[in-house]
Amino acid sequence: MDANWAIIVAAVVTAVGGIIVAVIQHARRQDSAEHGLVMDMIRLIHISQKRTENKLDKVDERLSQHLQFHASEGMLDNHGAVHQDGVDTDRRVSS
Repeated sequence: MDANWAIIVAAVVTAVGGIIVAVIQHARRQDSAEHGLVMDMIRLIHISQKRTENKLDKVDERLSQHLQFHASEGMLDNHGAVHQDGVDTDRRVSS
């Protein structure tokens, strides 16, 4: 192989290597942008989940208060009693 062919082969190898590096760099930039987008979505989901938990806690508390009010006024249809897990049913009514 003479010097001219060696220079041509070296130039082709360099060009192909440069193209490969450019494609890899582009993919890395795109991956970083997508990673940021996914992280933002995860943060939004986390905030929404916290709000939902707070709302459920409030509903649970209001329901417990409502059941206690009905029990204290003797207004439960099943004549049950309220405890921390809910309403005890009267065996005669539930069977």
